[in-house]
Amino acid sequence: MSNDAETVEGYVMDAGCIRKNARDELLEKARVHTRDCALMGHCIESGYGIVTEADRVTMLDSEATPQIVNVVEQSDTEEGIQLRVAREVRDGAMVTVAVTEIE
Repeated sequence: MSNDAETVEGYVMDAGCIRKNARDELLEKARVHTRDCALMGHCIESGYGIVTEADRVTMLDSEATPQIVNVVEQSDTEEGIQLRVAREVRDGAMVTVAVTEIE
């Protein structure tokens, strides 16, 4: 895979929750982050990030938001929803091109 594309896998968490949780507790919090919280209005507006099992945080672009909301709404998982996010460089920025739930 070239440097202009990547796939990130991990727990979806809204940017608001990412910011309000202590960095050293983030993975633990992401594992139990609820579907309901991720779909709250202000959480959707804040955008999303992915917290990996390796405790790496990737903040996603605004293009990702409607895709993530769609996948999370369809998910049966109540907490700790894991997503696979495919991203590629467009106009010099990483843009989300696909979001799927990891069952």
